[in-house]
Amino acid sequence: MAHISRTLTRRLLYQKLFIFGFTYINDEDFFQNFYFDNWDLEVDKVYFEEMQKIILDKEWIFIIFIERYAPKFNIEKMSLLYVLPIYIALAEMFFLHEEIPAKVSINEAIELAKIFSDDPVKKIVNGVLNNVFNDYEKLSNEINSIEIKNDFTFFKFKV
Repeated sequence: MAHISRTLTRRLLYQKLFIFGFTYINDEDFFQNFYFDNWDLEVDKVYFEEMQKIILDKEWIFIIFIERYAPKFNIEKMSLLYVLPIYIALAEMFFLHEEIPAKVSINEAIELAKIFSDDPVKKIVNGVLNNVFNDYEKLSNEINSIEIKNDFTFFKFKV
């Protein structure tokens, strides 16, 4: 039996969410095309499904955090490549049932940015997430009272 890889699972989650920016693909087709016969490691499907749901349901909170901690950027003009590592880390830090140390989530997000993007993205991801980390307690207390400001989404297709 192969070893379950959270790192691989995050990469596949990133790819699946990226696809949702353009079209819909169900999990079965996604795993058939992007995972099976390509890896010797197992995907953590429980984590994958929970994270996908969190990110799609809580995106508006992540957008507010990005707007707050990257004010020079217009969120609606940012690339999905920029925001996905941030979304994944924020979902782990604030909503995932399993507790993952924030620094691990941040480091994994930076790795995703390195793999799927370029150096400026890595710097933005690092800057936003470290500022969120510094304000973690305040944000945790405030998260339930945050109001939706607009209905913008990066995801054209959701499950």
